[in-house]
Amino acid sequence: MEWFASWFDSPYYPMLYRHRDEAEAQVALSNLHRFLHLPQGTRVLDLCCGQGRHSRTLHKLGCSVVGIDLSSTAIAHAQSLSESGQRFEVEDMRYFSLTDRFDVVFNLFTSFGYFDSDAENMRVLERIAHHLEPNGILVLDYLNAVPLLNHQIQHTEQVIEHVHFRTSKSIEGNSIVKHIDVNDAGVTHHFTERVQLIMLDDFTRMLHACGFKIEHVFGNYSLEDYRPEESPRCLIIARKS
Repeated sequence: MEWFASWFDSPYYPMLYRHRDEAEAQVALSNLHRFLHLPQGTRVLDLCCGQGRHSRTLHKLGCSVVGIDLSSTAIAHAQSLSESGQRFEVEDMRYFSLTDRFDVVFNLFTSFGYFDSDAENMRVLERIAHHLEPNGILVLDYLNAVPLLNHQIQHTEQVIEHVHFRTSKSIEGNSIVKHIDVNDAGVTHHFTERVQLIMLDDFTRMLHACGFKIEHVFGNYSLEDYRPEESPRCLIIARKS
């Protein structure tokens, strides 16, 4: 089983990332919504939507939203909170095929680079391009990998709802790997997150090959300039040619 199939369906995933909440989504997407000047009824795909926090925010901002994710557990949660103008489906980002076409595709919170090859990354971008209208926009939000090159190993420990989380993040080959040990009532569970070490130049190359042109790159959700050595995010706005 691929790492994301087990980890994203785990009850511990939303616990560990509970700080990534509706309030954060509201700030980030309100800024992006204003910057992109999205009119009411804009057709949006939330690719790798998780439990739907970004989808719900986009819906409140007036967009018509479809959210897809590989995790059936996450999609079930998103569906339980959905309203008219929202739809959620279980799909693999590499192979999804919808009848809808979209004005904007959002791929947020480092929901890319899960795989072992550029070919699979390219397949994702090709699927995105296929589902975008001409001149459609891709918003791709990835971690900024540059500062990690100077901090090869990072450890954290925290207790959330009486569950002890110990994480270790390091660079292994061409990937950023986070090992997650979860101790719940004396039972330890092991999970892994693994994303490719993708730099802006890599994204530029892949996006160009799939018919996109990068128009803007921001370094955080406040849409400040991207600074390779210090920005927490690499937030790309690209347009389908």
